[in-house]
Amino acid sequence: MTIDRRALAFTLIGWCAALLPADRASWAAAMRAELSVIEGGDAALSFAAGCVWGAIKERTLTMNFAVQSVRFATILGMVALALMAAMAAGRLADVQAPTALVFGLTSALFATGAVWSYLRGPLALVQAASAMIPFYIIAYAFVLSQKNIAPEWANAKLYEALAVEGIVIWAALLAGGIFMLRGRMLSINTHREIGS
Repeated sequence: MTIDRRALAFTLIGWCAALLPADRASWAAAMRAELSVIEGGDAALSFAAGCVWGAIKERTLTMNFAVQSVRFATILGMVALALMAAMAAGRLADVQAPTALVFGLTSALFATGAVWSYLRGPLALVQAASAMIPFYIIAYAFVLSQKNIAPEWANAKLYEALAVEGIVIWAALLAGGIFMLRGRMLSINTHREIGS
């Protein structure tokens, strides 16, 4: 099967038009014009691949895209964590009820955080994460104190690991929320500067 390299190159340039930010639309037209004068199929494909790489970099450097990507990733991550914790709670409900309760609570916390962040934006994520980090630190301290009193306490290592994991995850979500707030402020300031 022979691949028409020039047709593939023009398809890639078409992707560039979709990838580039709106204020860079003229770049896609220039890329297409440049591609039309390149004679060899390999050279055209190489040029188009470079254009796609440049378009991806340009789109990634657009702060709004980065902020929206982080927002989407944090919400999707919280939903995934909520689903995994809910599945674990379901599997453990008949075998180990206290552990199932812990996983159920974890699922509810991440699901609530995801919905709250989706509805209210980055500030809600920062608020939720700021509230959850101390909660998990207290839970970690509680598990450690119980472990010292009753070393045979069931699933103490699991609860300790879940508390540490919660601290790390909510700290990462806090960092993501701060990044989104910062990006939003930069975007607002940029639009003000352009408007004035």
